[in-house]
Amino acid sequence: MKWPSVSFIICTYNCRDNAKRCFESIQKQDYPKNKIEILALDGGSTDGTIKIAQKMGVKVIFNPTQYPEGKGRGKWLGYKKAKKEIMIFLDSDNALVEKDWIKKMVTPLIKDKTINFCICRMAVMKKDKLINRYLSLIGTDPFVSYCSIDSLLSLRKLKLKNNRQYYTYKITLKSFIITGGYYFVIKKKTLDKIGGYTQDTDVVYNLAKKNMANVAIPKKAHVYHLISKSIIDFTKKKVWWAEVYFQKQRVGRDFDYDFNRNKIKIISTILKNLLFIPETIVGIKMSIKDKETAWLLHPIMSWLTTAAYSYAFIKTKLT
Repeated sequence: MKWPSVSFIICTYNCRDNAKRCFESIQKQDYPKNKIEILALDGGSTDGTIKIAQKMGVKVIFNPTQYPEGKGRGKWLGYKKAKKEIMIFLDSDNALVEKDWIKKMVTPLIKDKTINFCICRMAVMKKDKLINRYLSLIGTDPFVSYCSIDSLLSLRKLKLKNNRQYYTYKITLKSFIITGGYYFVIKKKTLDKIGGYTQDTDVVYNLAKKNMANVAIPKKAHVYHLISKSIIDFTKKKVWWAEVYFQKQRVGRDFDYDFNRNKIKIISTILKNLLFIPETIVGIKMSIKDKETAWLLHPIMSWLTTAAYSYAFIKTKLT
């Protein structure tokens, strides 16, 4: 097969060890080396991240905003600077698990003209702490489990089409769900049609508006994502990110979690999470089904995430 050229776009900021692991996992890929480009969109690291990147042959591009998402920010700059046919967006705390990960992820885009982008599943590592195993199952945000492709896949709530090597699913505006940007693979010319890469959710939303949100999920492709090392660390990050979202990230978005449009769903989710018992039942059922004790954290993490968002929302309103 004639493999296409690929550009990896990775936002970095004071993440030397994580970035090194991420870059190494790309360089170990069983893929033509002359067809791989790695771009680090760096927010001004001072811990040696830039030196590590340059030493490993990674092209470093300064991101003056430090933020990864939004027009003029990290991922958008990466889209503008990338030279290859296919663009792969990863987080700096990701690592590709399989050595043929690139081949598995680009195959649906090559073979099937109806596929617009690809994502993969996060690897659940037994050696990991319970918190990271749980987040690798549910996704990085337990609060949006009702509309996140990571959680809906783990909870077996999506009707997927089986295509041997991968599953497919069509995302529409009527039944819109969100995907993360830490495993996102798409042709550059497809991004060109929607004005590039801004926010993670905006990309899928704008694809859905053009009836171009057919996603492929390869069966045997995974990323390892070091999301959090402790529950306290995760909660602090959620409060910080929620404050950033309510103050800055909502501005200029194409897609927003419109409270008025989704009032019943959002209120019911908040009540369900805060009541604790409904998500406890889900956690117990899934821990038995998957034989994974990390699911038992589900009610705790759903409650904490909801509380973090509520606190950040009230704080930003008051200040």
